[in-house]
Amino acid sequence: METENEDGIEIEETLDISETEEEDTTDWKAEAQTLRDKAIAQRERTRLLKQELADTKRAVGIASKTKTGDLDETQLDYLDLKGISEEDDIKILSRHVQRTGETIRQALKDEYVISKLAANTQARELKGAIPSATKRGGNQVNDIASAVARFDQTGELPSDFKLRSEVVNAISDKGHAKKPSWG
Repeated sequence: METENEDGIEIEETLDISETEEEDTTDWKAEAQTLRDKAIAQRERTRLLKQELADTKRAVGIASKTKTGDLDETQLDYLDLKGISEEDDIKILSRHVQRTGETIRQALKDEYVISKLAANTQARELKGAIPSATKRGGNQVNDIASAVARFDQTGELPSDFKLRSEVVNAISDKGHAKKPSWG
């Protein structure tokens, strides 16, 4: 092909276009099989590594967490060292560990657990500060003097047979004005 440009010079243009079709020589089926084989081998290696890790943990003594909610001896010893030996406190910690999956150390830092343990401690201290039913305490349960005073005020005898007979004997010994007619 020849063409003239603006100056009148003939320029020969040749286009060298070779029509070649590139054939796709990739074997896609073989490529897919190779990738599949690699994936299977990787899964097998992963399975073996997990098995090896589990064997190593068993050999070292690291047991997987039990979901029973019971604390093992090591955890109970740790709590005992921390001064937590009351059954109610241990139950609170055990339930918290079971629900959340935390360790005992993490549970002892939890605000909820701290407040529950403090409330239990305060309740135990309060219970220990209240006197029991002794002569010094304000609540004499089977006290003859209080039963006699109650008889003087209301005229009623206690329902307990032993206490009732002791009250009757005490009244008859005093020569009380409200002495029962049979005494």
